[in-house]
Amino acid sequence: MRYAMSNKWSLTEHFVITDDSGDPRFDVRGNLGLTQRLTFRDQSGREVAEIRKHLTTTAHDISIGGQRVAEVRHTGFFGEHYEIDSSFGQLTAKGSFTGWDYRISQGGQVVATISREFAFREKFLVDMADGGNDIFILAIVLAIDSIHDERRERERDDRGIVGGLGGAIGGNFP
Repeated sequence: MRYAMSNKWSLTEHFVITDDSGDPRFDVRGNLGLTQRLTFRDQSGREVAEIRKHLTTTAHDISIGGQRVAEVRHTGFFGEHYEIDSSFGQLTAKGSFTGWDYRISQGGQVVATISREFAFREKFLVDMADGGNDIFILAIVLAIDSIHDERRERERDDRGIVGGLGGAIGGNFP
């Protein structure tokens, strides 16, 4: 199954995830920056999943049907790896998160491929392996994007302070 979402999803408090033919599948509401929470609703309006940001770290919890099922967290220094500890087993995400070109795997098997499509409107595609838990994987993708954005903001803030001082005093700081 293939799902699509707009590249501007994180700037709004409401967006729709569509299937490959453009039909709405999930309604997503909230803002992980402000409310620390995103909810997924199916087309009948029933809440089917939630992402909640940890208050003290960049990790995010995923709940499905009201039950916490996973924690998504960044590992490594350069941002190229995410680990998902879940009640469905251990998953990993590797690739280019800045370019939206990565894979989510479980036990060495790819369960989803995430890519960017350039067309009239840029969109992001999530291709699922058959038999997967689609809502769970979509929640992982949004949690990873939120963590990646938060890390990028933090790095930009850190560079602004250090870089600004380096320029002011003639040092060559990164």
